[in-house]
Amino acid sequence: MLDAGAIETVYDRLSHTYPIFDDSDDPWITEGLSATPYRVIVSTALSTVTHSKRVIRACKALFPVADDFETLATLPDDELRELIRPVAHYNNKTRSIKGMAQKILDDHNGQIPRTDAELLALPGIGRKCADIVMTTLFKTPTVAVDTHVHRLANRLGMAKSSTHDKTADQLNDVTPDKYLQHAHEWLIQHGGKICVARKPRCGDCPLTDLCEYYAEHAGDHTAPANA
Repeated sequence: MLDAGAIETVYDRLSHTYPIFDDSDDPWITEGLSATPYRVIVSTALSTVTHSKRVIRACKALFPVADDFETLATLPDDELRELIRPVAHYNNKTRSIKGMAQKILDDHNGQIPRTDAELLALPGIGRKCADIVMTTLFKTPTVAVDTHVHRLANRLGMAKSSTHDKTADQLNDVTPDKYLQHAHEWLIQHGGKICVARKPRCGDCPLTDLCEYYAEHAGDHTAPANA
């Protein structure tokens, strides 16, 4: 496991390598959509084990038809299922996002709850989704862990866990407070662009001197990926 000094260095380097997300990085802006609280939580619920491009396709079909919790909760299952068909597990997600919408209407007066416990009680919302909602909508400093962040953190040695939730716990414990607000943004960019699942681009990575994975596999990844 990396020590506190090494973790500080990781975040310092990533913060100088990747931007903080702004409108130019926001898929809602670049795809001609706007990010309302409703759209954030629905798209996040749809994103589980699904590539972002497929989530965008589903949302572009769904939101012109149902752009509030009341409409979503009453949309016929067959119609909703067809609208979100691009995402993985669309049958299960049809049930869960309708249940989520109804619970928000019934228990929270149509407002997205503002605590982790209340978010996790919603159908279709797991730890990653709750963390993304908390940091995106309510600006609560936390490291949200998706597949990219889980892979990167464990390769580097920032965490040691086989589950996303435990990785999230460990990252939130070791991440310095000054980096918490934007840590997810830097980690997900690095995991998606450099520390990819197959053939990580170690030759282009600014963290190789700190990385446990690189130390074990340096012979396989010494050449830049674009060489």
